[in-house]
Amino acid sequence: MTKEKLVLIGAGGHCKSVIEAVEDSGLFSIVGIVGEPGQLNESVLGYKVIALDEDLPRLVKEYRHFFVTIGQIRYSTPRVKIFNILLELGCHLPVIISSKAQVSKYSKLGQGTLVMPFAFVNAGVTIGDNCIINTAAIIEHETCIGSHNHLSTGCVVNGNCIIGNNNFLGTNSTLLNNITVGNHNLIGASSVVVKNVGDHLKLFGNPATIIGTSNE
Repeated sequence: MTKEKLVLIGAGGHCKSVIEAVEDSGLFSIVGIVGEPGQLNESVLGYKVIALDEDLPRLVKEYRHFFVTIGQIRYSTPRVKIFNILLELGCHLPVIISSKAQVSKYSKLGQGTLVMPFAFVNAGVTIGDNCIINTAAIIEHETCIGSHNHLSTGCVVNGNCIIGNNNFLGTNSTLLNNITVGNHNLIGASSVVVKNVGDHLKLFGNPATIIGTSNE
């Protein structure tokens, strides 16, 4: 089977994780990476940085498939910016699922979303666009997740939860059943969310309590 050509956007540490997931999926052939000026002509796991952000209008004339490989530590703004530029340019942003992940055939994933190894996405789950479902994260049945969220390594979202947009859930954080989380929140590592969360908040602890506001 001929593999589709794929361009990655972002040449940092997260890019390395995505490269392996792309290779695992067996669906795409990476032709290069778009990076920052100081990274031009460098390589990430053997793939060359071939262009800068300003070259995207030229690249879309040659390639169709693009994927955002900028990480999301705390805030989603850089990923959202590039994602929207790619949409405006008419790019196709595929879903990338590691062959080592378990994703139910009864789930739905939005464009540009990544599912990393040993993650589990159960039946009835919906996930929006441009999300990172990181290594060993678990999303249980009938949970609805919006766009531009990062569920970090080992994160657990139990059944029938609702998560809005632009949230960061830290490593090993847990949402109990039927929890609603709004938009632009930061939930710290190992926190346990036992009640609904509004917007633009920072939470930490077990049980998770509000420790500040998120300024994204």
